[in-house]
Amino acid sequence: MKRIEKLSLLISLIFLLSSSVLIWSENKTIALDSEHVRKIGRTYEHSNGLVLAFSSSGIEFNVKAKYLEVTIAGDSGARGRENDSSARIVAFVNGERLLDKMISKKTETFTIFDEKKNVEGLVQILKVSESANSLAAITSLSVNEKGKVSPSKERDFKIEFIGDSITCGYGVDDPVKEHHFKTSTEDSTKTYAFKTAQALNADWSFVSVSGWGIISGYTGNGEKNPDSVIPRIYEKLGFSWGNTIFGLNPVNVNWNFAAYQPDFVVINLGTNDASYTNKKADRVQEYTDSYVEFLKKVRQKNPKAYIISCLGMMGDDLYTAMSQAVSKYSSETGDSRVSALRLNPQQMSDTICADWHPSEKTHEKASKQLVDAICKERTK
Repeated sequence: MKRIEKLSLLISLIFLLSSSVLIWSENKTIALDSEHVRKIGRTYEHSNGLVLAFSSSGIEFNVKAKYLEVTIAGDSGARGRENDSSARIVAFVNGERLLDKMISKKTETFTIFDEKKNVEGLVQILKVSESANSLAAITSLSVNEKGKVSPSKERDFKIEFIGDSITCGYGVDDPVKEHHFKTSTEDSTKTYAFKTAQALNADWSFVSVSGWGIISGYTGNGEKNPDSVIPRIYEKLGFSWGNTIFGLNPVNVNWNFAAYQPDFVVINLGTNDASYTNKKADRVQEYTDSYVEFLKKVRQKNPKAYIISCLGMMGDDLYTAMSQAVSKYSSETGDSRVSALRLNPQQMSDTICADWHPSEKTHEKASKQLVDAICKERTK
């Protein structure tokens, strides 16, 4: 190599290194603490980062900066290649989705925006896939040196949503009913639950697992699936089919209910139980009785909340049994702050998504029903 070429290469390397140092020095890391961000949903502060488990969990904050990046850690299932169970992370800035990524690596940094002028407004970084298939954690947040970050204001109204695949947003981004489950087509922010929170300007928290129920998870052979039931993990940070993050399995972490006391709790469970009860009287009665006990648990953990039990988007076979459970619970306990709501079934004209799950249009319609029901109770 000629001397002039070597000199040119050396100058180029020096320039690149100096540029990297300049870029690094112009950015600053933001602590993931209450002075800078507000936690959304069931999250867990681990020494290595903020663990996100159930759908729609994450952080929210106000920003005034030219540059914003986030580093996300994947779980033990993240092996460098995206699969059908990889965690899905999105970021909204003033309601606009600027980031939508599948987490396939142990750690990866994403730029949310990089502008010449300051971007100012509300940022939400959320995990929109469910905890059963994958976990994730926010490990770092950075802005330019003069950038500012502050926690968003806690909303005056709070809702907790308890459900199954419908609440998780299973298949909502795949308008082919013959297709099957992928976390890449699952988006909890397009569900009736998230849309209800948005419409009411409410904070939200999800507890939902696809295929799960009150007494049995989905079963294709009529045999009971007693392990896939929400009541057994309701008091936990989350649930995973086997993945861990930082060595932690969310089912081994108890949730601190004092950290989030909702004004309303919405329960949408029974669609999967119906595959087991199959109109058999003894099984239907078991569902009703177990639902009563679950209502008691929910009330114990949320003493001030109004509880709405709903069902119907993917079939209302157990609606009567659920409604009877609500009445029985109220009669046994004297608690009148609970009611049942029949949600309209999905229509072919509104599109049927993967594995016959509701489309976003169906979710929008259900949200309107739920918003009306909540507003009715709030005005009493």
